[in-house]
Amino acid sequence: MSLWLADGVGRPLASVGRLASRPVSVGQLAAAGGAFHEGLFRLEWVPASVSVSAGSGVEWVLWEDVAGGAGVVPGLVVLRVGGAGGGPERVRAVVGDVLGVVQSWLDEERFAGSRLVVVTRGAVSVGGGDVTDLAGAAVWGLVRSAQAAAPGRIQLVDLEADADSGSGSGVGVDAVLSAVGVVGEPQVVVRDGGLCVARLGRVPVAESVRMPVDGPVGESVEVPVEGLVGVPGGLGSGRVLVTGASGALGGVVARHLVAVHGVRELVLVSRRGVGAPGARVLAGELEAAGARVWWVACDVSDREGLAKVLAEHAVSAVVHLAGVLDDGVIGAMSPERMAGVLAAKADAAWYLHELTAGADLSAFVLFSSAAGVLGNAGQANYAAANAFLDALAAHRRGRGLPGVSLAWGLWSAVDGMGGDLPGADLRRMSQVGIEGLTVERGLELFDTALGLDEPALVPIELNLATLRQNTDHLPEIFRT
Repeated sequence: MSLWLADGVGRPLASVGRLASRPVSVGQLAAAGGAFHEGLFRLEWVPASVSVSAGSGVEWVLWEDVAGGAGVVPGLVVLRVGGAGGGPERVRAVVGDVLGVVQSWLDEERFAGSRLVVVTRGAVSVGGGDVTDLAGAAVWGLVRSAQAAAPGRIQLVDLEADADSGSGSGVGVDAVLSAVGVVGEPQVVVRDGGLCVARLGRVPVAESVRMPVDGPVGESVEVPVEGLVGVPGGLGSGRVLVTGASGALGGVVARHLVAVHGVRELVLVSRRGVGAPGARVLAGELEAAGARVWWVACDVSDREGLAKVLAEHAVSAVVHLAGVLDDGVIGAMSPERMAGVLAAKADAAWYLHELTAGADLSAFVLFSSAAGVLGNAGQANYAAANAFLDALAAHRRGRGLPGVSLAWGLWSAVDGMGGDLPGADLRRMSQVGIEGLTVERGLELFDTALGLDEPALVPIELNLATLRQNTDHLPEIFRT
């Protein structure tokens, strides 16, 4: 065809002598950067425009030098969060210590003109890489929540895991802090001597996806993406363990596993087991659909009780949905409130990781929350627990084990966490571009995510038009 372009009164603007069209495959669109999975995002670390150079001479002190003291505080105060480890005791101790520092930092007037820089090592996965400090990863969730409540007061920096306490990749801490101050971003990682900043990126559609198959742990095959409607992701065979099964979302996922993924044996775990409201009805529905169901009463944060469940049931896959909320402003948070929320999500996930170490799992799926990535104000404990889950999935991948963490946005049509938010909160989230996921949409994203070779994804319904209208007030993670 040919084209003639004119303005509103008919004056010619441009012409195209010949315009031809031809079919374009999904793979070609992906190669051109034009095809993305709608509703699926991931945390990406993009190079900053500021380079790290030696000999900056920036003035800074350690937190230990100003804590409990008086006098002038320099512009930067560094809190070093050290030590690898992922066990519950270690996580609670580290997170509790950092909570105390953050509360003092935001409460004491003498710190008002300074910035706290929280420095971890190996707590962040870059490009799908390993996470060696899971306690540090939980700290990132906590601090992200504090940053949302008090913008500009706290900065996060992650050095490489093999860096000593004062440098990263041979770069002095003075240079790192100088560059971090210049770049002005709340979250920075140092890799190979360069600075990277956090952005929420869309997940491109690939020509093929990696799908687990029966065989050695970690083995997968390439499957063409064209024609795929729902990707099973290794959940179709064997006995699948579902935690938090008595919750509304747990029931939705259990039904979906049977109806779409063909799961025929389900171990449903909740605190009350078959005594939970609706448990018998759910079991009846699943059995009528051809599945065999075991309801088990177990507190998944109890390692001994969970070990007994796994000893009685040789599971082939794990879907961890259990979790609790205990929201509150950062100043009202306590180590006990942190521990209570960490227990159901982080402790249980770690125990599942440990107790299935010898099992040949086809899938290890963690239901996380976007709160851990975006840092919702008033949810420091919940953000910490979910950031731990995201890191655990990367940690497992680094050891050749299956693992994916899904940091869900709001499920608007499901009762429970997020589904019963007050109308005012729902309106506030909608005004900044965060919409609620319908059940159908959420399950569609669940299926797509399981077929992707990604350790951590953010399934969330974003109104991009609304986000673009609020660019002046958007957190840096949403910027391009």
